[in-house]
Amino acid sequence: LVAGFKSKIAASEKASGVVESHTEMDDLLANVAELAAEEEERKAEKTAEKEAKERDNERADGMRDEAMKGMKKRKTKGDILPALIEHVRERDEFNREIAIRTVANEENRLALERERLELEKKERAAFIQLLGSLTTKLLVPQ
Repeated sequence: LVAGFKSKIAASEKASGVVESHTEMDDLLANVAELAAEEEERKAEKTAEKEAKERDNERADGMRDEAMKGMKKRKTKGDILPALIEHVRERDEFNREIAIRTVANEENRLALERERLELEKKERAAFIQLLGSLTTKLLVPQ
């Protein structure tokens, strides 16, 4: 149904000056197509977040390994406390950066969601206004 609807929309866009009937089925199919597109976008975002998290984890593992190598070298010298303090400081810095990025990403997501909701609200208002003007034209005797 959705594929047929998309081809109907494509054909409708190519047609010039022809007013086609719009049915409730068309509205429902448009909603289904929109939801499918949003779901694909959500999956892509989730995949990107997962890949970013994996990269961050790999980076953290690398940092941890390097810190451990440094600690082993210092341990033989009997100088473990400064290495441990530096390791904890680096870990805390890294965790802070991740928390900041997480908050920024969430703020961006919320801003985009607000924009999407505002656009939907404007679309509904325009549609209601269109219906009102059509109703007025149909009810007013000529």
